[in-house]
Amino acid sequence: MSLIQSAGIQSLKEGLSKLKERFDGTQGEPYIVESNKFKALYFDSESTQSLMDMQAPIRLVVSYTETMMGFLLFHTDPRKIAMIGLGGGSLAKYCHHHLPAASILVLENNSKVIALKDKFHVPQNTAEFQVLEADGAAYLRNTEEQFDVLLVDGYTKLGQAAQLCSEDFYASCLACLKPHGILVINFSGAAGLNQVYQERIDRVFDYPSVLVVEDDRMNQILFVSNGSDLQASAEDLLGRSSTLSKTHDIHLARTTQNFLNQRKLDAS
Repeated sequence: MSLIQSAGIQSLKEGLSKLKERFDGTQGEPYIVESNKFKALYFDSESTQSLMDMQAPIRLVVSYTETMMGFLLFHTDPRKIAMIGLGGGSLAKYCHHHLPAASILVLENNSKVIALKDKFHVPQNTAEFQVLEADGAAYLRNTEEQFDVLLVDGYTKLGQAAQLCSEDFYASCLACLKPHGILVINFSGAAGLNQVYQERIDRVFDYPSVLVVEDDRMNQILFVSNGSDLQASAEDLLGRSSTLSKTHDIHLARTTQNFLNQRKLDAS
């Protein structure tokens, strides 16, 4: 979820104003709004759940999704990735395309969101790419699978799903991470509440998390590792960012600098 700064935002807003009376108050049922350049997923007219460039469906349009891909700085070649929250499939599509060696599991509990996945060019299920209708918290609590990377971006019309904010959930995340695995969570909303969530995470994990504030101030992206990976030197991270940027056009330099700035603040 984010405020979108793009050439197509005005036409999207105009479309939303016409659709507001029809869709608001429909208990969070997802719907699509299209302009000439973009296709957007909404639960209501207040916030964008996902945004796709019609000419480049795999490109990450919303800045917070680029920041979430910052896990590459710490795990450059993940083989097992799990995601909670499908939305329009932006992260799932990007990882499927740019990390072909990775097995990807996407957990989405809203069947109506899953029903729209073809409209956002989300790949069909295969042995290596699965979109499952499931409660992400319950799935992690009951599985014995382990992952290199776990991405959490689960929202409803009312905000972040409550079952994805508890200390028990964060313990399940830790149990599902391989050694040196990376957990990345998109937080949107009150900074004070996000700090409470971060404190819960830090009680569960042995290594401190880093909460990066997006440039638009609407999202905060939390990184935490099942290892000391987030303490890599600034020189190493900048070098990795430079190397990765040759194959990933996702503003990794910006993410790296924001991460390093926040880590420095946390240490002061």
